[in-house]
Amino acid sequence: MIEAWHVREALRFRFGSALVDRPGIWERAAEQLRNFAPYRDTFSALAASLEDVLFNTVYEQLGPSMGAQMDNGSVRRIRSVEFRDAADDVMGVLFDHLKVYSVTYESLHDYAMSTGSWSAMRVLYTRYAEFMSAPERKVIARILRDSRPRAEWETWMDPEDQPPK
Repeated sequence: MIEAWHVREALRFRFGSALVDRPGIWERAAEQLRNFAPYRDTFSALAASLEDVLFNTVYEQLGPSMGAQMDNGSVRRIRSVEFRDAADDVMGVLFDHLKVYSVTYESLHDYAMSTGSWSAMRVLYTRYAEFMSAPERKVIARILRDSRPRAEWETWMDPEDQPPK
């Protein structure tokens, strides 16, 4: 079952522990993930809804300044354009909890290819490898590597798909 702490951990790096660890503020996002039903909802609609919920939640906590204290002690203004990526991070929580079925693979694959969702590609790579051809898996690995710092993918990416250090 998806809990608020899953959302909190997905957002820690992006928003900083001082904001993320405030009690109860991520429950609305977690509730949206728990209420997702693939037979009636789409990943795209959920991502758009999460983007709104995350913006409203952060705005309620930080006010118009949107200044969040990061873990290194600096204060950083969270920009509205960041909420799309934050919603994708939270979508990753849902993707990690999905059952591995071919129909889920198809939906997740379509979503990843149409939106460029890093979280969807990560889950395709880590949990749905048997559904992909080797060349497609290599392409997804390259996209993942080129999109984020090494520290974000190095621990779970197959060493064969990693460039030399």
